[in-house]
Amino acid sequence: MVTALSVIAGQAETIQRDFKVVGTWGNLSSWQNVEQPFWSEKLPAATGGRITGNAIPITKAGLKGTEVMRLLKLGVFEVAHGLGSYVASENPAIEGTDLSSIAPDFATMRQIAAAYEPTMDQTFRDVYGATIVSLHPWPASMIYCVEPIASIDDLKGRKIRVHSATLGDFVEGAGGVVVTLPFAEVVPALEKGVADCAVTDPVSAFKAKWHEVINHVFTLPIGYSITFTAVNADLWDGLDEESRSVMQAAFDEMEDAGWAIAESEQAMGVGCLTGTVECTMGEAGAASLNTPSPDDEAARQAILSDFVLKRWSDRCGNDCVSAWNETAGAAAGLSAPTN
Repeated sequence: MVTALSVIAGQAETIQRDFKVVGTWGNLSSWQNVEQPFWSEKLPAATGGRITGNAIPITKAGLKGTEVMRLLKLGVFEVAHGLGSYVASENPAIEGTDLSSIAPDFATMRQIAAAYEPTMDQTFRDVYGATIVSLHPWPASMIYCVEPIASIDDLKGRKIRVHSATLGDFVEGAGGVVVTLPFAEVVPALEKGVADCAVTDPVSAFKAKWHEVINHVFTLPIGYSITFTAVNADLWDGLDEESRSVMQAAFDEMEDAGWAIAESEQAMGVGCLTGTVECTMGEAGAASLNTPSPDDEAARQAILSDFVLKRWSDRCGNDCVSAWNETAGAAAGLSAPTN
């Protein structure tokens, strides 16, 4: 297999190109530790500077996560990093790689993502004229509240901010009330009581200073916010074989790094929010740490079966569900219902 570092001798055969790239949030880890270093350092180093990217995060571009693939389709960007859950409103099949609670750990989640990637890729080609070249996660999404939370039962009646339809299905399955608002508005919403709790990963929560307004962290994993890297399909398919091989090898290395970084950062994020470790990311918070019990894990699986999979099946339709069951579902040991 060709690797990014083994093709240096063949660099003269690669194209010379500077790609137009949009990334995720500039103040969060995926951009800072995965995407930005790839375009500024890793890919140029692997190609002797012949292939580069003019990459900016959506925060600098003034965009929402829901807009990136529409702009790639229009040709504003040639490569986009984004969350599948943010663009799933345009085709619910995209959501299939990161349905809430389908994976209890990173290893299972990676198997699910790899199994579903070909299906997701075909959807991206059909909807956006784009192809997926990598998938990597964020640390697990967890729940952060102003008032005490010791179990899933404590979510009943609470107003909980989520960032995707599938997380909303989980919250409603737990008896909570879904609140949808932009990430940048979460802190004031928690301060003013517009939301009682919010969902994201612990590193993003810490970097966004949620620890200044929340008092409790509930560490039940309910999603991994899989991030795709998508390239204009006509552009990608039109590259010469050598250039495409060099780039794919570099994307594969970026993907490996993304999985490793997310897993390694998760415990630090929780520790920084709660002050239970020496925080390497800044001044630690003092939120109470609440860990799930076996009863919570059983309740999560019941919500997955009774709410998350059923509601997504209704959104996606039988053909979509059958494709998921044969790929992601098989990897997860799950079966979504058909109608």
